Amino acid sequence: ARLTAAGCPGGVLSLGGNVLTFGSKPSGDPFTVALQDPQNPAGVVGTLTLTGGQAVVTSGDYQRYFEQNGRRYHHILDPRTAAPAESGLAAVTVVTASAARADALATALFVMGLRQGMAFVNRTAGVEAVFVEHSGALTLSPGLQDCFTPAG
Repeated sequence: ARLTAAGCPGGVLSLGGNVLTFGSKPSGDPFTVALQDPQNPAGVVGTLTLTGGQAVVTSGDYQRYFEQNGRRYHHILDPRTAAPAESGLAAVTVVTASAARADALATALFVMGLRQGMAFVNRTAGVEAVFVEHSGALTLSPGLQDCFTPAG
């Protein structure tokens, strides 16, 4: 809001795994947001092409973790077990209008896992998601099919 009030027509604010687009580019072109590859942090799994006013937030097990005795312990806890979530997912990216909502949902969907998480997204208006499994498989919610470009 402050940037818009100061005359900035639009832009992308990035706080690592949390990105917010606002307004529009002077050219009218959409914004492009890359999604980091959990298996190769220097790479991307693909890009999202978005209009302003959308938040893109990712939760994953590949940024904050330690390994002990061959097991990875990450920071996303399953409230049912109080242990790191074992959902088969490496990352979940949520796209919605509110950055705070996207942040909460990305973590919740990660804990839910692919099947329950996708069911939740499909019945929740204004929410889209990209699920990345440990195998590297990607699953997109229907609303992102036309704006996601896979890497490669």
